[in-house]
Amino acid sequence: MFANRSCRLFLIGALTTLSALILFGPPSGAQDGETAGGPYPDLSELEPDTVVAVVNDNPISFGQVEYAYTLLPGDLGARPLAQILPQVVQLVVEQRLLAEEAVSQGIHQQASYQAALQFQADRLLQERFIRDMMAEQLSEEALEIAYTVFSMKLLLEERVQARHILIAPESNDEADVRDALSLAQDVIRQLNQGADFSDLAERYSADEETANQGGDLGFFPRGRMVEPFEQAAFALDMDTFTQEAVTTPFGFHIIEVLDRTEMKPTLDDVRDQLINQLETQRLSLVLQELRAKAEIQTIIEPLESDR
Repeated sequence: MFANRSCRLFLIGALTTLSALILFGPPSGAQDGETAGGPYPDLSELEPDTVVAVVNDNPISFGQVEYAYTLLPGDLGARPLAQILPQVVQLVVEQRLLAEEAVSQGIHQQASYQAALQFQADRLLQERFIRDMMAEQLSEEALEIAYTVFSMKLLLEERVQARHILIAPESNDEADVRDALSLAQDVIRQLNQGADFSDLAERYSADEETANQGGDLGFFPRGRMVEPFEQAAFALDMDTFTQEAVTTPFGFHIIEVLDRTEMKPTLDDVRDQLINQLETQRLSLVLQELRAKAEIQTIIEPLESDR
């Protein structure tokens, strides 16, 4: 909640400039990987304390600009920092100008500001502490050991190995959709006449990640694919393919099931869940240790449940 609101406030005054960059691309004459003045700058040698701007004798560091970049939402944050570096620097400069004006008006002395400042400082330190603490805990070796224990509680689940050929319309225009469906039906006709699925996938499939692998998606459980695709895949017998194209938001699919099995979720399947569990357990232990050696006085006690 705090981060989202901070982003909205943070972008006041600079959002128009950055949005224009997203909508209209780099300045005229610039190609991908370049600005109007040439290639994007190499930021790898800049240290966090490198000064990139000065406002009223107060320096702005590259580290501040990098942090500002992490707060950019959506498409803005999808651009490489090197590509929008001047705009992000300008954003931080404008924030500094507004902050200095706030100080001149005494806003920094308000109790509500001091409380928010302390809370945000504590939150950032907490985040950095947890990140650094978990860096060693979440090594691949540690995750594999934890998964060995965790997997003992996991149930077997049905999986199918399938491959597909995706025929994607060039646009949502009725004519393009009709052409794509016609091509999908023709691919099915070719398969029924004995054409090789892998060859057709490489030739026709719009799924670039799997086309060169014959359309192979590997094994997947229920809940992994979009619903129409999943229903069709799990309804097929082994070594059979759909006789009608399966429609999803991505286009038209011809699906063939190669194998069926029952297996437990893999480490990759439960990676996020396992990481969250390890983080929660580790954090709980650290908090217990810190509470045990800390002096804590709570002025406002929680209400009793019977009141």
